[in-house]
Amino acid sequence: MSIPPRHPTRRIDRHWLRATAFTLVLVGLVGAAMGEDWHFSVASIGACVAGFGFFFLVFPGGSHFGVTVANTLAVYACVFVYFHESNFPDAPGSLAAIALGVPVGGFLLGCFLRRRQVSGLVRARRHHELTHLPRMSRWLPGLLLIGTLAFLEPRLNLGGLGQGLALLALSLLIAALVGWAARDLVLLLMDIALVFETVTARIDRLIMPVMAFLTFYSLLVVVFACFYRVAEMSIGGPLFLVHDHPALLSFSEALYFSVTTLATVGYGDITPVGPAVRALATLEVVAGLLLLLFGFGEIMRSGGPDTEHRRHLRRGTDEPE
Repeated sequence: MSIPPRHPTRRIDRHWLRATAFTLVLVGLVGAAMGEDWHFSVASIGACVAGFGFFFLVFPGGSHFGVTVANTLAVYACVFVYFHESNFPDAPGSLAAIALGVPVGGFLLGCFLRRRQVSGLVRARRHHELTHLPRMSRWLPGLLLIGTLAFLEPRLNLGGLGQGLALLALSLLIAALVGWAARDLVLLLMDIALVFETVTARIDRLIMPVMAFLTFYSLLVVVFACFYRVAEMSIGGPLFLVHDHPALLSFSEALYFSVTTLATVGYGDITPVGPAVRALATLEVVAGLLLLLFGFGEIMRSGGPDTEHRRHLRRGTDEPE
């Protein structure tokens, strides 16, 4: 009795599933932030999902490459919205949505026409160092020129339909440019993806120093917040201006002021007026800067090559065997 041959089935890569979920969350966030203009939301989500799905089906090159493609398309959607709102505010939503998807379609078409070259690049997973930079000179000036032309449109005083047609014409120019330079763009995306993969591979060595930094940071926030409260209670009067009015700080307000002081943000909604709390705030700023310098240095050292001491620390031993 012969057993019929099994037809090979393609298993879905779990890494790609996570990358797909990341894509949907990222693009959904961008679409939600665009507000009530559903044309842009639908167009941006459709363009990003189409680009991600295209590379997943045609050029399966790893989850990091998929995340890089998704992130690049999401950034493109944000830049497009900026140009639309700045220079083509009266363009019809339907034309603007089409214009948003046209460059993505041009890039994907260029990749499909050069699918043998692109497939070799994606499968090679090789860092090209600086060899892709000369190739950027072939398409980046043209892209900057088209972006400059977009800022000249307001001088033409076009109506709504004219703005929409002008935006669509510029998008067609960008589509032709990125379609022609599709191989060079894939090279750039591959190098970015490899750098991203290298960074994520070292995250396990960064966990301990980052957690230690956050521990010391939160300790300083709490300690100085308590100092501010104790200073006010010992004097028995307000030492801060809250929205330009003298007021005693609650503990939550003291924590908030401590965080903004340690981060050197200084929103100005809470201001110290007494000499004691001003001295405390000065000490907190200095302590925060010192912690930032030493903490950043330790994090950078921990992101380097692994050491035997760190490996034993992660295993819970004090000294190497």
